[in-house]
Amino acid sequence: MTKTIERQEKLPRTKVKPGEVILEAVYDLIQQESPKTLESMGKQLQRITHPPATPEEEEQLALELQEREYSPSQKLQLNFLSLLHSYQHRRQLLAETITSEEVARLLGCKSRQTPLDRVKNNTLVAVLDNGKWRYPLWQFDPEGADGVVKGLPEVLKVLQVSNLAKVSWLTRPNPILDGLTPLDALKRGIVDRVVAEARGVGIY
Repeated sequence: MTKTIERQEKLPRTKVKPGEVILEAVYDLIQQESPKTLESMGKQLQRITHPPATPEEEEQLALELQEREYSPSQKLQLNFLSLLHSYQHRRQLLAETITSEEVARLLGCKSRQTPLDRVKNNTLVAVLDNGKWRYPLWQFDPEGADGVVKGLPEVLKVLQVSNLAKVSWLTRPNPILDGLTPLDALKRGIVDRVVAEARGVGIY
């Protein structure tokens, strides 16, 4: 039997429709995500709704940089929408991925540990999701060295960001690469330019 939770809250009329939009988005997330992911999201939302006190000088500087003063409710809504977008973007990035076992079969490895070793050695990229490593399909190429797109290991070795950020960067159009994604540029043989651009990622 499915356990349900019902809760009634009184909202001002001006907040009913925006509240319904947020609730619908939250409902969709609850239906799709695992308990572990939902727990992580809940903790992040708690930090948004109960943020640590910000020193007055830092708050003033933030307002000057933003050139606009947001009310607490507006900040909450913006933070929530940003968090929601991040989780939706994560799901999109991991939509076409396979498991370690499937990678082992694909590459003819004797052990499913081999793909994980290659992730550690930066010759493959994978993201831990709901307790399992997920490998984007686009990185594999039967004609490439070691079964991956030419130049990918060189790029992975110099990208100093998280694995999820690597996946995002490799598949996002880059103006420095004439609007190509780094992945498409690699497939066209533009390896040196992609590696050079990757060296600067995450450096401020």
